[in-house]
Amino acid sequence: MVIAFLLLILIVQVAGAAMARHTAEAAVNAAARRASRPGALAAAEQDRLEADLATALPGAAGVEATLTLGNRSAVATARFRWRPPGPDWLPLTIAVRASAPRMVPP
Repeated sequence: MVIAFLLLILIVQVAGAAMARHTAEAAVNAAARRASRPGALAAAEQDRLEADLATALPGAAGVEATLTLGNRSAVATARFRWRPPGPDWLPLTIAVRASAPRMVPP
C-alpha cells in the first residue's frame, strides 16, 4: 500500500512537470513570435513573458526570462525551478528556448 502511494505521488510530480514544461514552451514560443513583428519592443515583450509565466505556472520559482532581437530572428528563453504540489522530492529546473524569424516589411 505504501509503495502504491509513493508511486502515485511520483506520477503526479512527473505529470505536473510535463504540464509545466508544455505551458512554458507555449508562452516562450508566443513571446518569440510577438517580438519578431516590426516595431516590437524587446523589453516590453520580456516583461510580458515573465508575467505570463508567473500567471500560468503558480508552482514556478525564480523565473528568469530573456528575449533578444537579432537581425534575422527573435530568441526567447525562460528558466525556472518547478515546485510541484505535494512533497518536493526532486529539484527540477526547467529551461525552454524558442526562436522566430523576424518579419520585415516589403
